[in-house]
Amino acid sequence: MILFIPFHVLLSGSMTLTALNFEISFSWIGITLWKRRSSDREKKPKPERKTRTKRRSLQIISLVWKSHTVIESFLNSFRRAIRINRLSADLSFGTGDPADTAVLAGYMWSLVSLLDGSFPAVRLSLKPDLENISLDGSLDGEAAIRVVFVVAGFLRAYSHRSFRQLINEVRAA
Repeated sequence: MILFIPFHVLLSGSMTLTALNFEISFSWIGITLWKRRSSDREKKPKPERKTRTKRRSLQIISLVWKSHTVIESFLNSFRRAIRINRLSADLSFGTGDPADTAVLAGYMWSLVSLLDGSFPAVRLSLKPDLENISLDGSLDGEAAIRVVFVVAGFLRAYSHRSFRQLINEVRAA
């Protein structure tokens, strides 16, 4: 029964070239389960990563290729599980060169038009700065996640041998 009640995710933040501030919280039935601010994070030293051999990397790529249909259905279960209640983003950017900024703005506007038209609760705004090098933005959003679809998709994917092998290989790396 717990899997049918959606979790709510609240996200808000702002960014500049030098700073990133955000706040994210997860709640369930009106009870905040987890909340994090960017200032709450402590810088921890990163553990050394194991180096992958070329053979191991090729094996992981091969397993991804073998299980690509299963991965696709698993990602579709994620898409089905997430419902965007509201998403608002404002981005102001500039590369310092008007031509490069205009080309980048054109690419980004084409993506924004896809998202704005597909989701009624999404509002995205882009403002190119043709003169200066800049990156400023803000994000505010709320989404509901129904865990039952994610669990069902994972169990369906895990029932395939190629997906299990992929998970085990990535975990061993």
